[in-house]
Amino acid sequence: MIFLFNQHWDIIPGKEEEYTQFAINHYIPTMKKIGINPVGGFHVVVGEGPRVISVGSVDSLQKLQKAMETEEYERMTAKIQRYVFNYCSKILKPTGRVKTDKYTIQLRVWKFNQYFNIIPGKEDEYANFVKNDHLPTMEKMGIKMTGGWHVVVGPGPLIVAEGTATNIVDIAKALDSDEYKRITKLLTSTFVTEYSSRILAPTGRIELPYILGKMMKGF
Repeated sequence: MIFLFNQHWDIIPGKEEEYTQFAINHYIPTMKKIGINPVGGFHVVVGEGPRVISVGSVDSLQKLQKAMETEEYERMTAKIQRYVFNYCSKILKPTGRVKTDKYTIQLRVWKFNQYFNIIPGKEDEYANFVKNDHLPTMEKMGIKMTGGWHVVVGPGPLIVAEGTATNIVDIAKALDSDEYKRITKLLTSTFVTEYSSRILAPTGRIELPYILGKMMKGF
């Protein structure tokens, strides 16, 4: 099973360049070394902060625990505090409502994520709504649902519905459609509480080392 380890923070004003150098030269290599695979870095352009989200993946909670117990993780987490504030972390596991066999780096994509809690007693009705209406409608509008996640450790809401698009224009068109308004009104009025959403842009800090690594293998 795939688990995500998400870290959230804001960059201290004036520390952006130092932070970028630290992220590329220390944070990403350390995460890889201890067994947490960096698969995405995003900036929240619409929605609540913290503004930066780093996404790592592991294939078991045991591996994540082992990684977090290392001295390298402890040192790296302490060092990053020099450049960021509003730090928090979350562990997410798949809900099973969206097929998630693996989770790898997705190049040049934007995210439209929805966050909420399912109303107790509405779980079965919610699952039918997601399968028969929400997922196909979102994909019809150009937002592919690439993940359904349950927050098992960290602050809520507990459900994250992860949508992916190639650019913000496609997301904006979808959000302006009558169909999106219909399914969102139905979702929030019937099945869930504490609803919010975010539009996330790729920072490039995860993708750039990945692309350069692929290029170097060709030499």
